[in-house]
Amino acid sequence: MMKNCALAFLLGTAAVLFTGCGGGGDSGATTTSFPAQAGFRARIAAGLTDNFTLSGTCTGTATITNGAATPSTFEGVAGFAATQTATVNLTNCTPATNTISETSYYDGSYTPLGSSIPGVEYAKFLTAPPPLPTAVKVGDAAVYATLTTFTDSTKIIVTGQRVLSYVVEADTANTAVVNVISKEYDTLHQLMVTQQSRYRIAADGTLTVLTIDVQYSTTSTTHLLYTRV
Repeated sequence: MMKNCALAFLLGTAAVLFTGCGGGGDSGATTTSFPAQAGFRARIAAGLTDNFTLSGTCTGTATITNGAATPSTFEGVAGFAATQTATVNLTNCTPATNTISETSYYDGSYTPLGSSIPGVEYAKFLTAPPPLPTAVKVGDAAVYATLTTFTDSTKIIVTGQRVLSYVVEADTANTAVVNVISKEYDTLHQLMVTQQSRYRIAADGTLTVLTIDVQYSTTSTTHLLYTRV
């Protein structure tokens, strides 16, 4: 179970889903739009570390460290790579400690291309996602893209699909919350995991993760909530 917990924590990581515009409306906020593209690029380029408390089926703490982006190539496309490492310490589940790393890949404009967890998973988009918009507003929502998941980079064995979407939610007069939603399906298209990663975005584009909510389905009822401290 510990491996699955750590993986779920990693899989919905970045605020990579700022694209397109939904209907939206007047939320009463002073700031009506937020510079998503600039905020996303700054977060990925610089890297950072966040600490969490864990509640739900398992309790404990977690630390996730995002390394700064470095030049790289993915599937023949030149761009950047950023490695993310999560360490989870549990008080009531086993194993008590687990660490796992994932590398996410982006093109030269920081549009996501795919990801890799050595020995566990290799994922790539069915079609390249559209470029990030310069701004988003409360009420924007869309299904962003679909990734196919494989056992490794040979892409011989398909393990399922991951459907990514987002919605921009009201927060304060000068911030909004971007809820990044990842739905994981197996090869029979059974929903296995739903992960909601909520990020606060400020008027200057600063992105701060608030919570990561992980709900397993079909073969498990495990529920995990990571809350940033």
